[in-house]
Amino acid sequence: MRPDPQLLPRLMGAPRRLALLLTLELLSACAAGPRTTSRINRVQPRSGEVWARDLGHALGLQPWELCAELGTRDCVEEAHRVTLGGVEPASLGIDAPLPEPSVSAPMAADRVAISACGERYARDKAGPALLFGPVLERDNRWRRQEVGAALVLRMLGRPATDDELDALEALYDTIKDQTDDPVRSWAVGACVVVTTSTEALFY
Repeated sequence: MRPDPQLLPRLMGAPRRLALLLTLELLSACAAGPRTTSRINRVQPRSGEVWARDLGHALGLQPWELCAELGTRDCVEEAHRVTLGGVEPASLGIDAPLPEPSVSAPMAADRVAISACGERYARDKAGPALLFGPVLERDNRWRRQEVGAALVLRMLGRPATDDELDALEALYDTIKDQTDDPVRSWAVGACVVVTTSTEALFY
């Protein structure tokens, strides 16, 4: 939606409070405009490098802090590079991505996400907390919703829907009686669910 051509002069000559109100009116009008969706219902996988970058940004971790196999080999850059859609021309002689995702790609993504989410939880527990602070202070439904909303916003870049928050809460109901540490199990599990969702892994 294009702004009204008469709006700029009105803004320039109006008192400051009126200018602010007119600006808010313009922003709300633009936000309420029509949305366009793709006619092609198809998603493409993100490369492991791109996904790991987004994952690290969401969890406040450097790429090399996300996951290390045997404590030494970077999961994304070395151990699972090809599996996650990258290439490895030097040691494996592969200089182009695989034509189809590997059957082990979901396991590799889960491996990285579980490690990264566990690392974030351990750091938050040691303090200061970046993500899981609300449930570490006091665990209840409202604080889990707060963490769930933060997870979706940080990883997917948008507000969480009520259905998504309900689904994450259902995860807690499923695991709370099956673990000695339901807070950690839920926090890491919810993190893995969001960071390995279709929206996170594809574009």
